[in-house]
Amino acid sequence: MRLQMATEVVFTIGVVLLAEWIFVRATGALQAPIPAKTPAAAASEIAALNHALLVIGVVLGAIVAMICGFGVSMYATARSQLITILFLPLPMLATLALGMALHVRLLSLASLAVILAIGTYCRRYGPRGFNGGILAFLGAFLGFFIQADVSLGDFGWLTAEIMLGVVVTITVHFTCFYPRPAADVRRMQRSYAARARDVTAELASVYSTRIRSGEKKGDDKRLQRELLRFNEAALLIDSKLDNAAAVPAGWSAATLHQRLFDAELALSNVARFALALAGRGLPTEVTAPVGQALAGLRDADVAAVPDNAAAIRQLLESPAPERSSLTPTDRVLLHRFATSVEDSAVALQAFHQYPAGQVPDDQPQDGFRTQVATSGGWLPGSAAVAGVASGERGGPGLIERIRLAPYARISIQIGIATGGAIALGDQVSGRRFYWALIAAWITFMGANTAGEQLRKASFRIAGTLVGVIVGALLAHLVGDRVGPQIVVVLVSLFLGLYLIRVNYAFMVIGITVMVSQLYVELGEFSNSLLVLRLEETALGAAVAMATVLLVLPLHIGRVARVAARHQIQALGDLADLCLDRLADPASTVGSDLELRAAARRVDTAYQALVATAWPMRTPLFGRSASRVSAFRATAVAARHYARNLLLDAATRYPELSPKVTAELNDARRQLASSVAAITTALAPVGEGTAPAPANSGQYVRSASLFARIADELPEQAFTSRPQLALRDLQLLDGALAEAARWVDIPVTDLDTTTPAGLAS
Repeated sequence: MRLQMATEVVFTIGVVLLAEWIFVRATGALQAPIPAKTPAAAASEIAALNHALLVIGVVLGAIVAMICGFGVSMYATARSQLITILFLPLPMLATLALGMALHVRLLSLASLAVILAIGTYCRRYGPRGFNGGILAFLGAFLGFFIQADVSLGDFGWLTAEIMLGVVVTITVHFTCFYPRPAADVRRMQRSYAARARDVTAELASVYSTRIRSGEKKGDDKRLQRELLRFNEAALLIDSKLDNAAAVPAGWSAATLHQRLFDAELALSNVARFALALAGRGLPTEVTAPVGQALAGLRDADVAAVPDNAAAIRQLLESPAPERSSLTPTDRVLLHRFATSVEDSAVALQAFHQYPAGQVPDDQPQDGFRTQVATSGGWLPGSAAVAGVASGERGGPGLIERIRLAPYARISIQIGIATGGAIALGDQVSGRRFYWALIAAWITFMGANTAGEQLRKASFRIAGTLVGVIVGALLAHLVGDRVGPQIVVVLVSLFLGLYLIRVNYAFMVIGITVMVSQLYVELGEFSNSLLVLRLEETALGAAVAMATVLLVLPLHIGRVARVAARHQIQALGDLADLCLDRLADPASTVGSDLELRAAARRVDTAYQALVATAWPMRTPLFGRSASRVSAFRATAVAARHYARNLLLDAATRYPELSPKVTAELNDARRQLASSVAAITTALAPVGEGTAPAPANSGQYVRSASLFARIADELPEQAFTSRPQLALRDLQLLDGALAEAARWVDIPVTDLDTTTPAGLAS
């Protein structure tokens, strides 16, 4: 997705550069003629101005192409993309005329901050409002700088140059990059498969390392990151499946969703149980078959997987001495590992080898509704939870109690920050103040919390510093040769766009290098100019940092509480649906689609929690960072248990006796009440998300209730689905109790005995 976006934007800009150059040469747009007898000095001045106006025309077209490239990625259909491209130049044309008409410097400078604030508020109107607001500011910005050289009488030429950029963008996009949703999904399926291979390779490596070293635990951060990316791929494909045109031939939306879900859940379980087994100090006779099964998955040796799983099951059933040394927990882990390995191999094989044109009968052809919302084609990160947090009271302080829509909050912050950056930047350099303005503005782009905004401002400074050095070197190396300049501009822009989601600093480096070439072309480049750019950027970033801390701050801890609340709510909803299935097998509530939809809500909530907490991993956040990190670790465990519960509850069980059903419903109510206690504690004062539970203010454990039900079930193996489901519920209760402790809720433990092996 990053490659496609960067390629399209840069290729379109390259075509626009050529088209604008041909247009100006052919029409003489904004070009002043140089009479034959004009003195050399005057002729040189006119030529320099003509060249500058040529560059301006090229820049206008390139800006439109770049913003339209971002805008079309936010819409799936060709019609909506065309409407977006045709709409976006309109706000730019309006503010360009305004910027050219305002000849009073103070009013012009003030208008930049005001237009930025208004443009930011337009985020409330969706992607077109967001991108239209950007182009509105850029129009006012360019109008301010060309007003001395271009009159309103020449506005028609500027309009023609902008619309030429639009025509080229439409032509390139719908000729070379026409939206093909099904092809996009097939490509995402290949990415999904590649990420599955990354998971299996890393898992096999981590497992063998732990077995060799004898360590019970080790650094598996890379594996956890691969699992998170694997889940991200599944969610992104899911997000496309509401569009019938996106479903590849031979699949139904529900079937593809099921295959994705099954493979991802099974593989994450393989990782979880393998790491648990690696830390239990088991004999080689036990660990060797596990390692062989992992190697089979890593090498895609699907044929060997059933044999590996059978070897593990035979070990569980054999009278060999090594079996007698296995604890009940060991046996459960081995059983679940073998089952997960088989499920993973079957799901991945079905995913890869599914015959085109045939849809199996195990899933309905309709009824699927995606639970995954995206922003610009990507998971929204902290945006959704930040929006909720912005509309809630955040604390007892006056500022924290102010509730605002997120676009209103950010528009106020941007107006103040850019106004301050303009005023201070103008004192440093009346001609180059805009670097401070842009640094302040960019701090708020794509950043939803104070922590993210501070982080982005620091990346802006760091990226500018590196970009100044690289830009100076390339400027001296390339000189004023137009061909190499264009190559440097396009390559630097491509790398910046391609790597922007890896780290924003890469985009800043690319833009700084590009700007260096632009100044060479305008004859204004010097090393001191780049140093001034760094100074103005640091000033603008500093103003933005002060603003996000002092003006209506949306503290990251406040947003993290909302993300945590959503995670707990999603876990509680999934557990409730699974208990519906367990208590009443004949119930129409808790269908397979409903269960998986609830699990996807758990996944999206977890992705939002991870994105929100990411900036808090630095020591800067002190104790809050450690608490959020610990809560996240607990949420990871709870998510595993809840997803396993779905797996174990998916089987339709025989009807339970009235006594067991009543006890299960009692345990269900207790768990729901305790979940409500956590979500109420995480809600703003006076804004609880649910009626106060009976045990308000404390978490009452329900594990003993589920354990008692397990004892009362008819004689069944401890690895049967009903027993495993009740075990999942006990583990989930334990994880939620730990989450309650991290948010300072007292936990009442009603357990009289600890079920064997519960710690697993």
